[in-house]
Amino acid sequence: MRSAKATDNFPYKISTLCYFEVDKAGKVTQIPHKNKSDLPGVAAAYARAVSQATSLYAVWPGKWSSDLFLIDGLEQFAKAFDLK
Repeated sequence: MRSAKATDNFPYKISTLCYFEVDKAGKVTQIPHKNKSDLPGVAAAYARAVSQATSLYAVWPGKWSSDLFLIDGLEQFAKAFDLK
């Protein structure tokens, strides 16, 4: 697993990313983010991550493999989606 915070110019808003959150019980929920109508769900997931109720992750698919990232730069995530 890689760190989004440690990755130069992590592409928070590209459509090929798959975001999901994992809660303390291990429940996994996908977070749609491709349309403006998805922003309330993105904001709610961000709030849960900030309160440490969940952890945010993203899978960034590549041509030959996909990489899993921990969204550990929550400030950058919020800035990318205009949540602050």
